[in-house]
Amino acid sequence: MVAGSKGFVGAALLASQGALRAGAGLVEVFVPEEIYDIVAGAAFIEAMVKPVASYRQLLKEKADVWAVGPGLGKSRAAEILELVEKVKQPMVLDADGLNIVSEKTSVLRRCKGKRLLTPHPGEMKRLFPEDQQSRAKTATKFCDRFPITLLLKGSRTIVAEHGRPLSYNTTGNPGMATGGMGDVLTGVCAGLLGQGLSLYDAARVGAWLCGRAAEIAIFNGNQSEQSLLPRDVLNHLDDAFKEL
Repeated sequence: MVAGSKGFVGAALLASQGALRAGAGLVEVFVPEEIYDIVAGAAFIEAMVKPVASYRQLLKEKADVWAVGPGLGKSRAAEILELVEKVKQPMVLDADGLNIVSEKTSVLRRCKGKRLLTPHPGEMKRLFPEDQQSRAKTATKFCDRFPITLLLKGSRTIVAEHGRPLSYNTTGNPGMATGGMGDVLTGVCAGLLGQGLSLYDAARVGAWLCGRAAEIAIFNGNQSEQSLLPRDVLNHLDDAFKEL
């Protein structure tokens, strides 16, 4: 997990917790040195938090799956682009990882490993500003242009991959518009990838699980759409898994 920056510590915490709750065997969280003490003190004790002076040093790290972007900031964009391009393992890209890539989308054609992009509508517009068609057509065209898997978040999440049918997620509710939900989803998808699912299936299952956990938090828990928080989704992922 490559995440977090000053003012955005919570994103790294939520993403790492999502991966752990989704079954990841070992989660390492690489954060800038200036926020290391905060993240290390607040993270799940099961997560291994490590400070980094340069993201380029992560190219030597051994990992089965990468998740890059939640709360990352854009101050080290060149280092992140190099990581996105050169890492050979599967990678989930979200938030500032996507914002950095949107300024140089050509990198998506040179990646040495498989990439799952998880944009919300605003991030999608930055990635693909020239396209103003329906969400389904946008997702299809983007995957025809770039060799990636796309999880396009929204009121009805779409999963797309070249040569595969569009997949529409049916779970979730408006309460999931709260900030931080995408960080949890990033972690969940990464955790599923670590267990051997394809990018296409990890995106579909991850979206379903998070949406179903949000539903359970309201219908079987004590939350409403207004009060629903990312932590509620984390706390009900176990119930959602039991329904798979």
